Amino acid sequence: MARKRSISSILFAYKQSLVIWGALALFSPLMFVRNAHELQARCLYCVAVMGSYWVFEALPLAITAFIPMILFPLFGIMRSEEVARAYLPDTCFLFMGGLMVALAVEKCELHARIALFVLKTVGSEPARVMAGFMGVTGFLSMWISNTATTALMVPIVQSVITELVSNHRMEDLVALCEAHQSTSRKHSIGMRRLSLPNENNEIKREEMDTAMSPREQRMAKGLMLSVCFSANIGGAATITGTASNLVLIGQLNELFPGADTGVNFLSWLIFAFPMVFCCLIYCWCVLYVIYLRGAPKGSIIVTRKLQQKYNELNNLSFAEISVVFCFVLLLLLWILREPQVVPGWGEMFKEEFVSDATSAMFIVILLFTLPEKLPKLRRSSEQRKASSGLLDWATVQDRFPWSVLFLLGGGFALAAGVKESGLSHDIGAIMRNLDVFNHNIIMLICIIISVTLTNVCSNTVIASIFIPIVAELARSLEIDPLNFMLPVTISASFAFLLPVATPPNAIVFSSGYLKVFDMFLSGLIVTLGCVVLSMMNMLLWAGFVFNLHLFPQWAKNPSPPLDVQEWAVENNITFIAKP
Repeated sequence: MARKRSISSILFAYKQSLVIWGALALFSPLMFVRNAHELQARCLYCVAVMGSYWVFEALPLAITAFIPMILFPLFGIMRSEEVARAYLPDTCFLFMGGLMVALAVEKCELHARIALFVLKTVGSEPARVMAGFMGVTGFLSMWISNTATTALMVPIVQSVITELVSNHRMEDLVALCEAHQSTSRKHSIGMRRLSLPNENNEIKREEMDTAMSPREQRMAKGLMLSVCFSANIGGAATITGTASNLVLIGQLNELFPGADTGVNFLSWLIFAFPMVFCCLIYCWCVLYVIYLRGAPKGSIIVTRKLQQKYNELNNLSFAEISVVFCFVLLLLLWILREPQVVPGWGEMFKEEFVSDATSAMFIVILLFTLPEKLPKLRRSSEQRKASSGLLDWATVQDRFPWSVLFLLGGGFALAAGVKESGLSHDIGAIMRNLDVFNHNIIMLICIIISVTLTNVCSNTVIASIFIPIVAELARSLEIDPLNFMLPVTISASFAFLLPVATPPNAIVFSSGYLKVFDMFLSGLIVTLGCVVLSMMNMLLWAGFVFNLHLFPQWAKNPSPPLDVQEWAVENNITFIAKP
């Protein structure tokens, strides 16, 4: 037994080195591939090594994200400057903008007011709190970016966790004091030595990580995971909710120009919302079973205390009102840029020149510009010097999770390499051999492949690559292409396994409550359930919404793309439809 313990202790002590060098050696055979698939094999080697390091945290996650900057140029996959550009795309500025707005919310303590309002409304029961946050996050992510939704919700959830933990700790201490009061004077002397966490009966954030009990830590993990999971799920409910849905619309117009496919804003909402609602309920059940069983229960003492704290809040300050104004303005800019049902403000500019990141950075500059306190005509020089904006650079430097920005960049660079090397196309070519199976089996296989790869690659990349492949596969089987295109698009949003899988995962991971294994374990169970629900939605509901039981005319003889048509006219070539 002693020898076994010594071996296990040695392995644990050298775990980091074993994972680092073991992964390099384990996947090294891929480096000896010498044929037409050499680049793909080398890219797969990089993906496998990075995935191992991320899962086992052999290196800091942000440092692992720099591996493509080294290996892709050395392997001849991408030029160094191309890899560097991939680290900071438009999405990173959206990420920065959303988080900086969240910092402004936190600086003026608006999130504490919202947290207390939510808690006094839904009660202090952790299960009900989780359900409330999942509902709000899922609804917001239907209309605005998943990244921005998560960035705004995380500080609120952190404040709620602080309130729950501090008040439950206070309740325990009060109960203990009451027990001491009923005992002898000797025990009452010991009672006077007891004190609440601090003079305001709250636990400070710096002390909370060490102060929380194991069950409180599980509760905190569950609440944080509920935000990123519900943001990923909720984004699938509308066409504008996530980029992969917009890719589907673009691909339909490209592959079948002028076709009336029946896919529009309203039909998509009718098709996807029931599934998203069921996925949110299933996700809540999974997180409750894993993290909230045995969590601190709500009580009358805690509820009264929260109501008392909410009543003690001062009136809305000028800073809080200004931040609310900026937040609402940001929501309107995001929703009304391309609402799909009516022309948006983005159409006033050149096509594809304006994005959600433009709106986010505009609001960030506005936060730095607007004053924190109501301007007064007569102010002393000291007051003018002490005045600052709704957000200041010192706060950003101190609180912004810069390492998460590198983590996201590494994911984007990895996705760019997978696409550039042709590895993604090789995987797609393998899928073309699936025509020997029943189309329902093919649908399930497409969902599984899409879900697996979206945890490594961008969901936009997955949708862009696989939607045309599965559309052609469906045409060859003479079934409606939407039978395969819809589930591939939906499942591209089910990225729950790794922090690098989606920006919402990375934002939640940056809170410090979670380990990679926590997200991987719960994410795996949530993924399996969402795959089943997505399949059931396609079999039981999608066919009635889009009439998928027939092979449509627009899929039988699709018109050539517009650029091909223009080329044909210039060269006097006429297309003849198949009989």
